[in-house]
Amino acid sequence: MARITDNRADIYQEITDQMIAMIEAGTRPWSKSWNGSTAPNIPLRSTGVPYRGINVLTLWVAAMTKGYASPHWLTFKQALALGGCVRKGEKGSTVVYANTIEVDADRGGEASDDGKRQVAFLKRYTVFNAEQIDGIEAKYPAPAPILTATNPHERDSELDTLFARVPVAVRHHGSQPYYQASGDHVVMPEFADFHTGDDYYSTLAHELCHATGHVDRLARPTLISTKREDYAHEELVAELGAAFVSGAIGIKLHDREDHAAYLASWLQALRNDKRCIFTAATQAQAAADWLLSRMSNAAMSVAT
Repeated sequence: MARITDNRADIYQEITDQMIAMIEAGTRPWSKSWNGSTAPNIPLRSTGVPYRGINVLTLWVAAMTKGYASPHWLTFKQALALGGCVRKGEKGSTVVYANTIEVDADRGGEASDDGKRQVAFLKRYTVFNAEQIDGIEAKYPAPAPILTATNPHERDSELDTLFARVPVAVRHHGSQPYYQASGDHVVMPEFADFHTGDDYYSTLAHELCHATGHVDRLARPTLISTKREDYAHEELVAELGAAFVSGAIGIKLHDREDHAAYLASWLQALRNDKRCIFTAATQAQAAADWLLSRMSNAAMSVAT
């Protein structure tokens, strides 16, 4: 059991260090486009099922740093089974699998009725991007997003329809977007105040991700906490959630004007807790799932 605990700690720190390095370089790992003007795709398993949570971030980082445009990722064995071959010298990328194991009550974890305890663990495995594999090109074309805005500088009727399905009131006034928890509504500047349509819709997604934390929805404690560290965590959840929603519907994430200040707060949070990015990614995935399930019947599939 000790080997599992040590391995888990290594994975937490390894991925956290990877995120810290990118943020220190001034890049948000979840928003930088690596293939020109298009929005990043949600990474997909060999079966076409989307990855989730922290694995979305780690694979976005891999795609960004190595220049991959394909969203498809396969293990070495999966590539072989499809008649493909990972090219010699190619290095894989790490993804993780989270689960629990049952141990005796004196070994830690949460107790169950039979005197056993559940201990969480992470298991790492290696995947390769489709662009690293020969012989599978025809099987893994790039998928289209749920929809694509016809003009990034104008309102898009399809996007308006999707966001209108979210049961949270949106009011347009002022110059700053925010979610007001006491009144349970989102405030947005007028569409014309944004540089592009993507800026408007991804900002709206960010504020709606905050709204998912309401006590009648996902009941996220950090939404109403007055602690500075909780505020930074809640902003990270909304930022990641907006990235997941944006990737699913085919828009680019807005590059915030207060970019530097938030990067500094997130850096501190990640340095203080190597599990922070994992927790935030899990909560952000839940927020994105809540929104997408209401926005469209074609919301992302849920993977285990």
